[in-house]
This record gives sequence, C-alpha cells and structure tokens, in this order.
Amino acid sequence: MDIKTAAQTIRDTVSMDEVLSLYGYQANRSGFMCCPFHGEREPSMKIYKGKAGWHCFGCGRGGSVVDFVMEHESCNFRTAVLAIDKALHLGLMDPNENPFEGSRQRKLQLSLDGFVSAVYAVCDAMILGIEHEKDVSWRRMKKCMDDPQNATTEDWNFYFTWEEEDQYNDYRIEKIQEFKKEVAAWRRTHRKSL
Repeated sequence: MDIKTAAQTIRDTVSMDEVLSLYGYQANRSGFMCCPFHGEREPSMKIYKGKAGWHCFGCGRGGSVVDFVMEHESCNFRTAVLAIDKALHLGLMDPNENPFEGSRQRKLQLSLDGFVSAVYAVCDAMILGIEHEKDVSWRRMKKCMDDPQNATTEDWNFYFTWEEEDQYNDYRIEKIQEFKKEVAAWRRTHRKSL
C-alpha cells in the first residue's frame, strides 16, 4: 500500500484516543488536555471525538492523528504514518520497516558529534592552560637570568626546578594530544556502526 492510501486509512480508522494512549495522554471529560508542545498549566488542547483530530488554542497547532505524531516525534509525514501503523499493528505497510531508524541514526550521530566536540573543547582548554603555565614559568625563570640580584630565593629555587616542570608540562600536552587521537579513532569506529 502506498503512503497516501495508508495515511487516509489511518485518518479514517484510528481515533485520537488511541494515539494519545500510545503516549500516555488522556483528555478530560470535556475533551481538553494540556498541550505537550508548549508549557502550560491549564488544558488548552481540544481533542475532538472520533477521528476528527485535535487543536490547541494556546499554540495554534492542530490536525489529524498523523499531524499529532509528526509534532510529537518531530518527524516527517512518512515516518509518522509508519509509526502509527507499526504501533497499532494495522498491517498497512511493511512490518519490517522501522519508521524511526533514519531519525534515530541522525540523533545518535548528532549526539556523538556533540560529545566529541565537547571532549575536544575540554582538551584544547587544558592545553591552553598548560601553555599559559609554561609561559609564566619561562618569564619567572628568565627573571633570574636577566636580573639575578633582584631574584628572590623562591625564584632561584624555581630556576633550578624549571626544566623538570617544563618537561612535565610537555608530557601533559603530549598525553592530551594522544587522548584526542584516541577519541578521534573511537569516533570513526562508532560512526561506522551507526
């Protein structure tokens, strides 16, 4: 069955109450409920009896059962029709087709990219901090070399340990760079598996 015919069959046979029950919603006796698409305390969404649909007087959205699923899942028309068909076991479309597979993969990809970007940002911030420490250390060490008479005992103690600290900071930067490479490799393998 093609998608338009399936959508028309769903509009003619599926009631709003059936779709609302899939999401755990229920209208009150007068047919109103709180709109799930915008924050509100008083019910402003009217659920019309039978197959007539819904309309929210707060945000202005409304339509059929297919439109409700499209809004609720943030998906396209085809995906909404397939989802209703599969959830209510109507048997209108291919039962092996997963309606949310494409959007699920996009969401996973976006969340993976967001995670990796956050890791890179933290690593880059750490490297900047370490490079700042190295710069401050170099200026402090240079003070002993340029003006030895005004350098304090603390400055001279630092002067003799500066090389070890500088090597340690280089080591820290190297380890962060290695970690970024490992994250990049992990990202490539997970990208292929999505």
